[in-house]
Amino acid sequence: MMRRSNDKSDRVRLLIDEAAAADIPAEDDSRQWAKSQRAFISSVMTELAAERHAVADGARNVGVRPVMFEDFGGRDDDPEAAYLAEVRSSAIYLGIIGRRYGKPLKSRFSATHTEYRQAEESGLRICVWALDTDDREGPEQSFLDEVRTFHVANVFGSASDLRQQVERRLREIAAEDLSPWCKLGNVIFRATRIVDRGDEIDVEARVRSDEVGHALEAMRGDQWGRGFEGGFTWEGRSRGVAVRAIETVTTTARSKLCRLRLEPRENRRDPILDVSYGRFSPEDLTEIGLRVTLFGEQNPLENQHLGFAAEIPNPLEPLLGRRMSEETVRPIANLLLSEALVGSGRATRIVRLTLGVPIRDRRKMVLGWVGVRRFSNEEPREFEISGEVVLP
Repeated sequence: MMRRSNDKSDRVRLLIDEAAAADIPAEDDSRQWAKSQRAFISSVMTELAAERHAVADGARNVGVRPVMFEDFGGRDDDPEAAYLAEVRSSAIYLGIIGRRYGKPLKSRFSATHTEYRQAEESGLRICVWALDTDDREGPEQSFLDEVRTFHVANVFGSASDLRQQVERRLREIAAEDLSPWCKLGNVIFRATRIVDRGDEIDVEARVRSDEVGHALEAMRGDQWGRGFEGGFTWEGRSRGVAVRAIETVTTTARSKLCRLRLEPRENRRDPILDVSYGRFSPEDLTEIGLRVTLFGEQNPLENQHLGFAAEIPNPLEPLLGRRMSEETVRPIANLLLSEALVGSGRATRIVRLTLGVPIRDRRKMVLGWVGVRRFSNEEPREFEISGEVVLP
C-alpha cells in the first residue's frame, strides 16, 4: 500500500495566493456572467412562500434568472418530470430547508429532496440555506444532515437576511467562474484572464501574495530565453508549458498585476500507463490506484506482487496539515487532481468532483473522470469513485 507520509519535508510545498479568494470581479463582468445563469429555487412552497420570493429577488439583483415552480405555467408534462427538467437545465441550485419535509413522492423522497438529488446528479452549483429553528421534522432534519455532508448550509433568520445571503453567494460564484484558480509548477494563484491560442497561452492575474509574486518572477526566462518548464493546470485542463515571458506591474504595496506568456509543450505520457496486468486494464489500474491512495482501500494487486502497477502518489498530499477556507480548498483540490490525472495522461478530463465538509479531518469525496482513447475505434470510458479522504 502507498506510504502516507506525515513529514512535511516529503511533500511538494505549494505557494498559494490565499488572499485572492476574497477578490470580487467588476460589476460589468458579473452582470455579463449572470445573463447566462439560471438558478433553480427549491423548497416546500406553502411553508416558505416569502423566503422563495426573497431568494428570487436576490438572484434578480445580481442579474441571475430565478427558476420557480410558480412560473412554470400550464404544461402537458407530468409535474415531477417538468420540474426535474428545469433543474437539469439550470446552472445553480438554491435550496431552502425549513421545518416541514413535504409530501413524499413515489420515490419516497419529497419534491425538494428529489430536486436536490437531481441537482447533484446534474453537476449544478449547490447552495442551501436552513431556517434557524429547533422545531424541524425528523425527515427534514435528516435531509439537512445529508446536505451538510457535502455542502455548507448556512442558517437564516428572516426573508431579508436570506436575500442578502443569496446575493453574496451568487457574487462569490461569479468570482469563482470569472477568476479561475490555476497552477504553474508549485505556484497557485487566481487568473483574471486566460487565453489559449493553441500555440500560446496568455495569462493575466492580480497577485496579492509577495511570496507568490516573487516565485512567478523567478520563473522568467534568462538572457537565452530559458525560463521555467513544467505543468500548467486550469479549469480541468493540464498542459506542459515553457515560460517565455513574465511581466509584473506593482499597483499597490500588496498587489501586483502579472502577465505570463506560456508556450505549450507536449504532455509526457509514461508508456507504462498503456500496459495491462492480467485482467486489469490501464484504466482499471488508475481506478485502483486512486482508491488506494485517496481512500486507503486495500490494493487487490498486492497479493499478486503487482501492487506497484497501481501506485499513484496522493495528489492531495500537499494540502495535508494545511488549513484553508472552504472557498479555497475545493478549487485547489480540483487543480491537484486535474494535474495528477489529466496532466499525467491518465484521463481526458475530470467531470465531477464533490468534496464534503471536514468531519474530524475527513471529507467525503466523489470523483468522476473520462479515461483516454487508446484506440481510434473505442470511446473513452467514464469512471466514478467515492469514499472518504483525509483532508482538514
